Amino acid sequence: MGGLSAVDHLESADFEEFVAALAPEVVWVGVWPGQLCRGRDEVVATFREALESGKSGSPEVVAEVEGLIVVDPHVDPPYEWAAELHHVFVVEDERIVEMRDYPNRAAALEAVGL
Repeated sequence: MGGLSAVDHLESADFEEFVAALAPEVVWVGVWPGQLCRGRDEVVATFREALESGKSGSPEVVAEVEGLIVVDPHVDPPYEWAAELHHVFVVEDERIVEMRDYPNRAAALEAVGL
């Protein structure tokens, strides 16, 4: 990854750099039951679908705790079902191996013990 950490890739807000930070076997668990992507291809397809539908984001790293990164994606326009959507990314060997969605910052911070 050229010496950049997963956090560097996230904060760059560059989609291709974000894709480069994803492990091939990454799993993304959404806010609601049944929202699940398995593998980089499914995750990337879901993000591309959102981008193509007019969504944009400017990711902000809110907290880092021992291989866990809390991210506010600042989705614009916000999703009605999760206006304050936050992610927790699990990082191993500088790759994002798991992504979990939370309805707000408080829930995401609680999930990582903060």
